[in-house]
Amino acid sequence: MKNRLEAYTELLERYAASANLVSPKVLAELPRHFEAARAYGAVLPEGVGVLDVGSGAGLPAVPLAIARPDLSLTLAERRAKRAAFLDLVTARLGLQNVRVYNGDVQQWTGRTAYVTAQAVAPFDVVYRLVAHAADYPLTLIARKGPGWREEAERLGAEVFHVKPLGPAAELVALRLEAPR
Repeated sequence: MKNRLEAYTELLERYAASANLVSPKVLAELPRHFEAARAYGAVLPEGVGVLDVGSGAGLPAVPLAIARPDLSLTLAERRAKRAAFLDLVTARLGLQNVRVYNGDVQQWTGRTAYVTAQAVAPFDVVYRLVAHAADYPLTLIARKGPGWREEAERLGAEVFHVKPLGPAAELVALRLEAPR
């Protein structure tokens, strides 16, 4: 039996073009993306619920769900084709700890203290998208390039974790103690 990451890779390769999931460059760099997903997992406490904003093809959420079955992940994706792909992945891989929310995250009615948002928007914009659902302290985690310090400063958040993810990216985790 194939492991879940191999099965996920096959699904990505099969549907990447037809569902407009990821570029050929991202497909070629999947091991790097899987490593980044493990870095997200190192920041999250055991057994928490996580809202992944703009889940797209499931990076980092699907590898995170595979590596950390103790987490409960909600993958928020407003584009129907991508949400359908995430539903397929969840079913095929038997990811009991994943729920897919197909809609605008601003309409999501759940609550969360942990948010991941890779390649979505600056931290302050992501915060505005999820503020209605935030439990405090709220942790925002994202893979960021240069300029993230200005984003954190604009939001007025405490930076509590930074991990290099290669020459041009870092995993950054911010904490907000109260609403902004």
